[in-house]
Parts: sequence; structure tokens; C-alpha cells
Amino acid sequence: MEIHELLQTPINKLGFSPGFCSVCAAMNFTKLIDITAISPDELINKKGFSYGWLGELSGYLDKKGLLHLLQKPQEKNYG
Repeated sequence: MEIHELLQTPINKLGFSPGFCSVCAAMNFTKLIDITAISPDELINKKGFSYGWLGELSGYLDKKGLLHLLQKPQEKNYG
């Protein structure tokens, strides 16, 4: 599955645990792109966030070689 397709696939179709899917629904995340589109600070401050949930997400992304999608984009310093 290509990255774009994976990011657009409903979370409940990707093999995550039912608990993970429930928390995603509570945080209004339906696809991985919803999660990766926000900053790490926003994600950590979302109601329902837990480090257990993050661990499942990180493990999944790591297996797919996509863990970097959770990183804050590097600011360019041209100074």
C-alpha cells in the first residue's frame, strides 16, 4: 500500500486494536492523515491522548517505515 493510500484509509481498517480505534473516534481522527496533519504539541494536548495510544500508533508507523510522520517539520533557517 502506498503512503498516500495508507494515510487515507480509515483507521478501523488498518489493524489497530478496538481500544485504539475508539480513542481515535473520540479525538475525531478517522484516518492517519488526520493524526499526522497536526503538530506533536497539538496531539499530546488532545483530550483522550495517552502514551499507550501513542505507543500503538508509533509501533504501527515504525513497522511501515513512517514514524517520521509524527515529527514536527524542521523549520528552515536561512539566516
